[in-house]
Amino acid sequence: MVDAEHRNRIVFLGAGGVGKTSILKRFLNGEYSDTYEETVEDLYPAEYDVRDTHLLVDFLDTAGNIAFPAMRRLSIANAQAFVLVFSITDISTFEEVKQLWEQIKEVRTTYETIPCVIVGNKLDLENNRQVEKFDALNWAYSDNLGSAFVEVSAKDDDSIKDIFKMLLDQLKTPRSKYPNKFMIRRSSTNSIEPGVHEETETDDLKMQRSRSLIRRGSKPKMKRSSRGNKNDCSAS
Repeated sequence: MVDAEHRNRIVFLGAGGVGKTSILKRFLNGEYSDTYEETVEDLYPAEYDVRDTHLLVDFLDTAGNIAFPAMRRLSIANAQAFVLVFSITDISTFEEVKQLWEQIKEVRTTYETIPCVIVGNKLDLENNRQVEKFDALNWAYSDNLGSAFVEVSAKDDDSIKDIFKMLLDQLKTPRSKYPNKFMIRRSSTNSIEPGVHEETETDDLKMQRSRSLIRRGSKPKMKRSSRGNKNDCSAS
């Protein structure tokens, strides 16, 4: 994604029905539809001016169920960046994202320098959540993807632009050079212009764990402290 003389391909991968097409159409055209149509393979060309650099970008929307593994392998081999999408309402789609990431590591020896964002879609269906944010972040940290994870809602247009902002951020600072992999980036803007972002440390993990316990119907135990502070467990 750094050469303005060539078209740069951002490949969307994930199981069928997780919302890859919805995310792309929301970002590119501001459109959303509840009607599901299975994608075969669609290419969306776009152009952007980013800090005096003219980028030619092709967004490749892949099929959720690729009949021929060679097709997926080819998409991975030719990508300049990846967006791996799962649905927070279906744990099997999260497991598929993990498998996709392992395949990327097998095909691309320079995977640590390739921009990649892990996306949990369908945040508007929070009450049907099967993939806890804490668990997704825990996995992301283990593969140095903690700074490249975001939950969104294509339906509500919630944090969609943050996906593409994260990709641009990784051009500036590759994941392999992040000083602290245990930092979680907060969604702070709807702009895709690269910039400096606020980060919060492991207290956010504790808060996410508290939310997880509440959803499972068990009340978290609160330790008394001389400061008298408690985690804020209100819904975000």
